[in-house]
Amino acid sequence: MTQPPGQQPPQGGFGAPYDPPPGPAYGYPPQQPGTAPGPYAQQPGPYGQPPQGGYGFPSQPQPQPVAAPQGPGGGGRFKGRTGMVVGAVLALALIVGGGVWFALGDDDAKKPAAGGTSGPSTAPEQGDGTSHAASDVELAGQLDARREPGEAKVRWLQSLGTDLPGRAMGVYGPWEAGDVVAKAMYRTVSGYSTADGTERWSLRMPEDICASPTRPTTDGRIVVAVEAADSDTGADCSVLQMIDLRTGKPGWRKTLEKAAVTDTERRVVMAANGDTVTYSRPGHVHTYRVGDGQELFGAQPRDCRSYAFLSGARTIAAADCPGGNQIQEFDPASGKKQWTYALEKDWFIDQVYSVSPLVVSVQKGDTWRVLALRDNGTLRSRIELGTRDVDLGFADYEVRCGGYLVVTRNRDDCAGVAADDDTFYVSTKRKHVEFDVDNRIVAFDLNTGEQKWTADAPLGRRMEPLRTEGGKLLLYVAATRTQGGAIATLGPTGGTPRTVLTHPASTATIEAGMTAAEVLYEDGRSLLTLPLVGMEEDDEAEADMKTMIAFGE
Repeated sequence: MTQPPGQQPPQGGFGAPYDPPPGPAYGYPPQQPGTAPGPYAQQPGPYGQPPQGGYGFPSQPQPQPVAAPQGPGGGGRFKGRTGMVVGAVLALALIVGGGVWFALGDDDAKKPAAGGTSGPSTAPEQGDGTSHAASDVELAGQLDARREPGEAKVRWLQSLGTDLPGRAMGVYGPWEAGDVVAKAMYRTVSGYSTADGTERWSLRMPEDICASPTRPTTDGRIVVAVEAADSDTGADCSVLQMIDLRTGKPGWRKTLEKAAVTDTERRVVMAANGDTVTYSRPGHVHTYRVGDGQELFGAQPRDCRSYAFLSGARTIAAADCPGGNQIQEFDPASGKKQWTYALEKDWFIDQVYSVSPLVVSVQKGDTWRVLALRDNGTLRSRIELGTRDVDLGFADYEVRCGGYLVVTRNRDDCAGVAADDDTFYVSTKRKHVEFDVDNRIVAFDLNTGEQKWTADAPLGRRMEPLRTEGGKLLLYVAATRTQGGAIATLGPTGGTPRTVLTHPASTATIEAGMTAAEVLYEDGRSLLTLPLVGMEEDDEAEADMKTMIAFGE
């Protein structure tokens, strides 16, 4: 029987042996324009799943810094770090079996006490920002006292409060679990109260955190990847650590085999699907049960190399095959391939904007389009987005994917897009204006691929989709230096945005300075988290950098 266009029969599961054909181009796609960084006010991903926790859909770890970003609020906070950070970095870890790691010098810090192996530690860090925590409480109170009628309460804010090694660092998360919001940075994973921002727990890793899923499991656990302590290059992202985000307690830990080519180890992609976590790197895929660390299946695929899995209710993957790129769906428990959709020749998978419904960004040269697929992997519609320059990013629409973590290749962390059952929403490129329409939201019909409507942002303001809820599109309206940001909604037919939460003008400078903040919103409360830290010119400014701010009653 002849297969429909774009379809191929399943070719086994993850466990089939893999014999890669010769040639450097096969097996992992080149760096694509969809992963190029840029300013972004990112927020919960557009997966159409119900919100979880106190602020809504967990937002996504944010990869890939390159140039100084320009945020949606017009801020130019990050101008590149030229000064060196002063202060020693301690390596702290826990001895498996009951001991503790010692705080030692650089070389000795990587050696556990006799009989131990490297693992996480709950020991407090030096320079943990205690004094900044006190001043942040005072500042939040002062800013809240200055808010005008109708403006949201300033619930809490948080400064970095510590020195970092002399380089910019991306922040993984924020992730929500009950009344805790957590994030990871450098060698620490920390959880904070969503009510008042106080630190609930802090877990120190022995080496740099180098990958994580975009969002946690539905029961509030995360698995992060950490560099191996004995890596000569510092790029062996092969140690997995499970963490309960509600309590901060570490769970199982695994060290994977080294890659044949060490410098590809940072090309790690991780995804959470139900109670499973998938770790993939060139030529290897491993899926574990998050609860106990049991490996469900491993992979060295025969013909097609699945190089990126997506977090969500379905196990969707992007694959590089001899005939070109494919989109695939697998059974998360067995690894059996359920269907494949083959892209046309010379098209590559850029990003996956939504898992349910399945909406995929693809590109061929400068030509950019979106594919909407049905649940069985057949083509639903094509949405033409025009052209996008591979190097300079010129385009009519502004979708920023990949964030600021150089080491991550997750393909499910885009800002400026959202989707529901019938509609795909995308924001246009901003114009940097003061008394004119800055940008618009454009809605496309997922059944036909045709444009349904457009909606203008407020004059001089930029807005971006967050997610859909109750038939409406949630938006973030970015702050300016004099106006606080806002959460707004658009109805099914567009129109004028309706503001549902107004951030106070007293915090406008802080909010606008939090370039490309991650934005979470749920039940009248919003939380902004800075995705990149460590780029200030001196230690005092770095410690005073505002990294989180929460609004609402």
